[in-house]
Amino acid sequence: MYMVGVLIGAVGFGQLSDMIGRKKTLFIGLFLQLGFGVAVAFSPNYTFFVVFRALVGATTSAVFLPGFVIGTELVAPSMRTWAGTIIEIFFAIGYMLLALIAYFIRDWRTLQLVISVPNAVFLFAYPLIIESPRWLLSKGRDEEVAAIMRRAAKVNGVTLPDEVFTTKKVEDKQPKDEKTHTIIDLVRTPNMAKKSVLIFFNWLVITLVYYGLSLNTSNLGGDDYLNFFIGGVVEIPAYISSIYIADWFGRPKTHAGYMIIGAVGCIICPFLTAPYLPEHLNPLSITLAMIGKFGVTAGFNIIYLWTAELYPTMVRNVGVGASSMFARLGGIISPYVELSKSVWGPLPYIIFGALSFLAALAALLLPETLGAELPVTLEDGENFGKKKPKRAKSYEANGSKENQAYSHDTLGRAENGSVSKNMEVTSL
Repeated sequence: MYMVGVLIGAVGFGQLSDMIGRKKTLFIGLFLQLGFGVAVAFSPNYTFFVVFRALVGATTSAVFLPGFVIGTELVAPSMRTWAGTIIEIFFAIGYMLLALIAYFIRDWRTLQLVISVPNAVFLFAYPLIIESPRWLLSKGRDEEVAAIMRRAAKVNGVTLPDEVFTTKKVEDKQPKDEKTHTIIDLVRTPNMAKKSVLIFFNWLVITLVYYGLSLNTSNLGGDDYLNFFIGGVVEIPAYISSIYIADWFGRPKTHAGYMIIGAVGCIICPFLTAPYLPEHLNPLSITLAMIGKFGVTAGFNIIYLWTAELYPTMVRNVGVGASSMFARLGGIISPYVELSKSVWGPLPYIIFGALSFLAALAALLLPETLGAELPVTLEDGENFGKKKPKRAKSYEANGSKENQAYSHDTLGRAENGSVSKNMEVTSL
């Protein structure tokens, strides 16, 4: 039910963030997370516990997603990939802290209060957090953007030229597309449908295996708290290494390689513990499980970046959002896969490994995006990845609209696929 809440929250609070802004949604999420988190600790029975846990799951989306967006929208295009990765690294740090706190606080109600009450402190940070300038620009609130830029320039000790604040009408040379795009557009045409199925499958598998390994540490032997802590430690090198390797070898090969590493680790690890080996060799099983976690975590970082590159600008947000929904389904399924251990102890890990291997093969069927002209229109998206792609005429007519927005090598040449009708701010 917790993952069901995360799924609902991702949809609902994602829409709210686009409507009222990232900052307000973030702090609404913090307030609700505080309230429902404390409510969990005082649940009088199991029914209330489940309901409040689902509501906490929904609020995690309200906190993480707007926070992630603010963090990436505040930096220059060339640093967006690193900004997102740093946020994920702090997620891993929180993962490790939870293991340490839980080690010293064994009563679950007290533990729930300890991890929930700090949200009250974060509420006082409201005056310190600024709204995303890009969201403000999209709403025509140009004066607020200018004020943020002046304050940032003052803090950084630089002087901005007056031209930065010059407003002028900017004509969008691309054909007007007033249609509201939906998830149906992701599967309307054959090539887009094929890519979408492969992308959705990878998101579902990665999340299923990630949470499966995280929840299944008690079956590895050794100390549960230490295993959980190590599971957070391995995520940091996974996040960092995946950026460099993906920009060196490309997306398909790198993603498939990491997923195969994860598959091998998952399949072998249960056979390195009792009753197959003596208990004093349990560290071998833990090591293989953490290698599996390393591969899947790196795969998560790559698939997020890769998905944004594969979908055309017109449906990019829809594509990433739909992929995230399949990821949440993976999280919902994951605990039930763990129950298969009642049939045979190693079975959950074999399922995780087999699915990871299938996801690796599926990734090899997706096109390379590193250094490529990324699609803008739906026609571009349908042609992208074919042996002889035909770019849309409207796209060829304006070569400056080349969209490299999510390639780490070429982020500096990015455009977000749309042009502000009210202001051109070259520094954002």
